[in-house]
Amino acid sequence: MQDSLASVFVGRDAEVERAVALGRKAAAGQVTVLLVDGEPGIGKTALLDAVAARYVTDGLRVCRGAAKELQQDVPFAAVCSWLDIDSGAADKRSDPVRTLLRSGDRAGDGASHEFAITEAILDLVDTWCAADPVALIIDDVHWADRQSVSVLHRLCTALDNLPLLLILAARPLPRDKAFAALSAELAERNADSIRLGALPDSAAELLVRQLVGAAPGLGLMRKVAGAGGNPLYITELVGALVREDALTIVADTVDPMVADSTGLPVSLAQAITQRLVFLSRSTRHILLMAATLGPTIDVAELAAVLDSPILEIWSAVTEATDGGLLSRADSEVVFRHDLIRQVLAEQLPASLRDGLLRRAGQILLATDAPIERVGHYLLADENDLDPTTLDWLVAVADKLIVRAPEIAVKLLNRAARAPDLDSAIRPAVVRLQARALLCDGRPAEADVIVRTALRNRPAYRDEVELRWLLTQTYHAQGQLQDAVTEAETALATGDLALEDAGRFYGLAGLDNFFLGRLDAAAAAAEQALWLGETTENPLATGYGLMARGAVRYTRGYLDEALELSSRILAVFDNGFGSDQFDPYMLYAHCLIELDRFADAEAALDQAIEHNRRIHGVFLAANMVAKARLYWLDGRWDEALVECASAAMAVPDVFGYTPVLHSLAALIGIHRGTFLPDPDAIPAPNDQPGSNKYAQFYPWVKALLLEARGDQRGALDLLVNAQHRLADGLTAPTLYCIFPDIARLAADVGDQDAAWSVVADADALAARQPTAARTGVALACRGLAHGEPVALLTAAAAFRLAGRPLDQAQSYENAAALFAADGDVVTARRALDAAINLYTGLGASWDVARAVARVRPYGIRRGVRGPRNRPKSGRSALTATELKVAALVAEGHSNSDIAAQMFVSRRTIHSHVSNTLAKLGLRSRREIAAAIAE
Repeated sequence: MQDSLASVFVGRDAEVERAVALGRKAAAGQVTVLLVDGEPGIGKTALLDAVAARYVTDGLRVCRGAAKELQQDVPFAAVCSWLDIDSGAADKRSDPVRTLLRSGDRAGDGASHEFAITEAILDLVDTWCAADPVALIIDDVHWADRQSVSVLHRLCTALDNLPLLLILAARPLPRDKAFAALSAELAERNADSIRLGALPDSAAELLVRQLVGAAPGLGLMRKVAGAGGNPLYITELVGALVREDALTIVADTVDPMVADSTGLPVSLAQAITQRLVFLSRSTRHILLMAATLGPTIDVAELAAVLDSPILEIWSAVTEATDGGLLSRADSEVVFRHDLIRQVLAEQLPASLRDGLLRRAGQILLATDAPIERVGHYLLADENDLDPTTLDWLVAVADKLIVRAPEIAVKLLNRAARAPDLDSAIRPAVVRLQARALLCDGRPAEADVIVRTALRNRPAYRDEVELRWLLTQTYHAQGQLQDAVTEAETALATGDLALEDAGRFYGLAGLDNFFLGRLDAAAAAAEQALWLGETTENPLATGYGLMARGAVRYTRGYLDEALELSSRILAVFDNGFGSDQFDPYMLYAHCLIELDRFADAEAALDQAIEHNRRIHGVFLAANMVAKARLYWLDGRWDEALVECASAAMAVPDVFGYTPVLHSLAALIGIHRGTFLPDPDAIPAPNDQPGSNKYAQFYPWVKALLLEARGDQRGALDLLVNAQHRLADGLTAPTLYCIFPDIARLAADVGDQDAAWSVVADADALAARQPTAARTGVALACRGLAHGEPVALLTAAAAFRLAGRPLDQAQSYENAAALFAADGDVVTARRALDAAINLYTGLGASWDVARAVARVRPYGIRRGVRGPRNRPKSGRSALTATELKVAALVAEGHSNSDIAAQMFVSRRTIHSHVSNTLAKLGLRSRREIAAAIAE
């Protein structure tokens, strides 16, 4: 019989081979996801150990990690373990992730940079995959924090065509909402899964045989049957019998010395408890305390909490490790299995456990530990917060709300529910509780808390702050009219402090703008700006600048709007705390309309990151703006990537994302694919997002009518949109449909429509003569007058603006007019210029229309002229796709390529996917072979 129990893994051969086959599939270049689930102790971790060893043999890079129960509220804790951030790993490629994670612990401004951390992790995985096929394994993912689950979601859905295997091991139930949503999506995508059930009797017998070194008898197997085929239960039960010398060998068969169960362990808890008998009393005491504090405890912290010398703790750790109860990882004590920890922790009375957790929190408070870690221990103690802890929470709440909003919400909820909470501090706790919920993206819950507090007739100062929070909850839920009404009600009292009045005026002005009430927005903005500057209140000033700038932008005065938005950025540097404010959005939109696309893209990236971090309400607005920017400057593949990204699980209380369906349909029409189906895209609603880009839906419908031969119907739709939307939120971008109106009006001979669009285009260009607006005015006038030279001038303006579609259309229209005038040579030259630009965009529908318009004049596409690009094969690749393919063949990761080409990683991912589809390949490795050929 064996003196000690070895690690034994039996009965899972089929599961191992299935997982190994998936590893080979990933090594061939395809992202593969495997979900392994089963009850605690059923062998998930052992299965991961077995397949990880096989993956190493097969040449995969293996990264292991595990989520921890008491770290579910610590941002990125699960992924941090997987990346081995705290173990001093030598892989310098993870340094950016390390830096971002650790800066979050120390950052005085409280910025968590969730989006930046996620992108850095995805970049790191991308880099790994460029070098070797990778197996990423996370155990106990049912305990993963929200941010880690978000990273896993991105890995599962956004990194196609990489040699990557992602294995997630979890218990079947219970699961939090975030992981449940991820599991549901994996099921919908038909991801592979393995559910580990009880070991069959033959495997259980083999396990016992290997544990005891001989054939088990019927008596022993009857006792083992009580373990229900759970390998851990079997191992612990048999181990207890071995340690107690309760087994005997008769005729090469092992059985209990006593037939009945008297005096022998009959449950896992008893089996685990028996293991403590062989440890010293001090070690048993330390283990009980460590089990109470969590599955992983820093030894120095444990020594401080127990008020014991650190060498004494290390001695206990060594003894428990030698006994198989613990393992060591740097300075941490790690329980071999959490079930062992749970059994040990339950041996302490509940009052003692609570006191120990409370002491741990107090010790960390006294040592000035990171506030997230202090909050982690305070959450583990379910008792009411004592006065010292409550004072600490109120003092650090502003930072904690931004850095770890989920922890802040739970602690503040607990504080607010305390029946004996001091009436002097309760209002502050309630306000912080509502702010935390807002910052955590839960405005409806904040709304309930604020309304309840207001019904209790708070003191005047508290009531003002609660009214402000209520206004924000309305704003964050997209209930703009309610927000304006609440702000105006507060202002009507007449006795607000000037800085408070400034805030209410500012938010009322901004929401009036989104409601399309430009005059009311401008009036409120003036009040907010004056009051904000008078009282030096940055929030009032920021809202005032935002509302005034938005009105000037909408009315066409871009330089003025840009100057106001630049002042917002300067004010923002002074800090807005956790308020739901986006200082970058207006600035980015002004830059787009001023044809400064590179600067606009950089500003939008900042805006998107900012909104992700604060759960801001303008995330969808900025993602739509970025997709539109890519549409304008001809990066249509990137525009489609942004459309897909923004339309997927992006909070959108203002109703921006439906616009993306129209934008994707526009690209589909111009490319001749008519995908997505233009007939199926959703109609706009009355939300601000739809109103801001209300021209896109009728634009799609009009081009679809034109494609079906109904030019008159197409023109009527666009003219109706031109007049209907001229004075609303759509006004600053409405001119994008003017060239199509002018072209259709010329084709059907509608002079009224032609001159109407000329007048509107001239008026807009007069307010702000940007290259794009000047080009639109020239194009409309050239078509109305039949002047092809004006259209060539328009094409030059559009080239300067960086808008290739408008430039190509101007050349096309010029070609048609030159052809009608009999100038065949110039017409052909203009046609070739148009087709070159269209071909670069993949706009085959436009190519066909341009050729058809000049065909009646005897002009054909010459053999030297550009041709429509084939749909498949090497010649189907665009210049960008060829460049990306060459870099892939050289072994560069998507992240490396994105950095070289100054685009997003998602864009490179899209190019790689398109390249694989056009070449009929399955993996990045096959691209290298195809390029070599």
